[in-house]
Amino acid sequence: MRAVHKRYLREFIPAMVGYVVLIFGSVWMLKRVDTGWLRAAITLLPIIPIAFVIRAMVRVIRDQDELERRIDLEAIAIAGALSGFGFFSYGLLLNAGTLPAPPAEAVAIWVMPVLMGTFGIVKCGMSQYYRRR
Repeated sequence: MRAVHKRYLREFIPAMVGYVVLIFGSVWMLKRVDTGWLRAAITLLPIIPIAFVIRAMVRVIRDQDELERRIDLEAIAIAGALSGFGFFSYGLLLNAGTLPAPPAEAVAIWVMPVLMGTFGIVKCGMSQYYRRR
């Protein structure tokens, strides 16, 4: 494993551990707090480690070689398009009344995980594509 990827893991893993801890902690604390502004602050706590994840992703993309950078940037572009297309299609189906409508927050909370999951899948495909070329 190259040094750039080792650094990425050193930054990514603690941030994700922090995210998991803050998700569980914020859910636990929200059951005990009624003040509006405090609930908002507690709810937003898990985005702090996600900002560090994004920082780690940007740093690894900047420090990779040209092919790795191309794979990552193509993968995030394709993942963004596919995720956006999927959410747009879902919205159209909801608007037509063909699916039961979940609460908006139930949909909104899945945007980032779907984008990142799609990015991972597309990146695997892009890596295979460039290996075969």
